[in-house]
Amino acid sequence: MPTRSQLSATFILGAGLLATALVFGQQRPSEADTAPQAIQKAVLETNAKMTQAANSLNVEAFFDYILETDKGLIIENGTLFKTRQEAMQAVKRGLMGVAKVDRRFDDPQVTVISPEAALLTSEGTVTATLTDGRTMTSRFAVSLVFVRKEGQWKLLHGHYSRPVKM
Repeated sequence: MPTRSQLSATFILGAGLLATALVFGQQRPSEADTAPQAIQKAVLETNAKMTQAANSLNVEAFFDYILETDKGLIIENGTLFKTRQEAMQAVKRGLMGVAKVDRRFDDPQVTVISPEAALLTSEGTVTATLTDGRTMTSRFAVSLVFVRKEGQWKLLHGHYSRPVKM
């Protein structure tokens, strides 16, 4: 039978191991991950993956990079989509009859707000080829707020618009 001293030592060792596991097991970003250049690169990579999913017409993959929220997720040309689900349904409806999409960002700029938040702004062009062969091209402007959640960069809010011709 273990002595009281052995039980105490085992308890202290176990508590120490647990504390170590909790400290090192958390997904805290390293200093390298929080450097402005690293954040800019990570946000641009996330946006590129989102763009690739959109260009592949893969709505679910596109929305994998968008947080679940009901706080006004997306604004497009004055229309507010309050939830992720509402925005997803609008995108699916918008892709009906679309055979191909080519969305391109022109020189996207990332402003690092904090180690956990960044703003991407850009202009770009989207070309859609419809199932009947017609092609439509439009310019757009976008501002996207990304946040780091559980080590992943996700879209918290997006504001999209098409320039008004004057």
